[in-house]
Amino acid sequence: MKEFVVLEGTPPSEFEETYGEDVLKHAIFEEPLSKVRRRKTVTVPATASIADVIQAMNDAHVGCALVVRLRKLVGIFTERDVLRKVALGGMDLRKTAVETVMTPDPDTLPSSASIAFALRTMSVEGYRHIPLVDSEGAPVGVVAVRDIVGWLARLFPESVLNLPPEPGFPKTVDGG
Repeated sequence: MKEFVVLEGTPPSEFEETYGEDVLKHAIFEEPLSKVRRRKTVTVPATASIADVIQAMNDAHVGCALVVRLRKLVGIFTERDVLRKVALGGMDLRKTAVETVMTPDPDTLPSSASIAFALRTMSVEGYRHIPLVDSEGAPVGVVAVRDIVGWLARLFPESVLNLPPEPGFPKTVDGG
């Protein structure tokens, strides 16, 4: 497990909540993915066992691992791969390399890509995670749908944080 690397992935002030439609559009279309607070990124060698990769993902509380060979991204292993390939397989998870079940050559983006472009790609392709790579093809992070949702929620901290615990009408007279 020595070969695994975990990369560490500021909300605005609640008093700055003056976002209108134009500001929101500007933020989504102009802000780069580097501005999105991301969760940890797990990178693993292509030869790592499936069991070790799943354990690393669980330990980091993430839904995917980036698979590398010679420091270059060669694949992504996600929760979907576990459900679609591993759970049905009957393979020895301790002896089978993750490269046999990963999604090879995944679509990637640079950290400088706009949040709008990532949203479009996720929506059209059905991705929940997109690897971020540098100009050499080395992974620098992952952006997940939940990261972008968190970024959006931080644009409206007062409105989001002051919502009642449950949507809908209060269940009692005192439940305001």
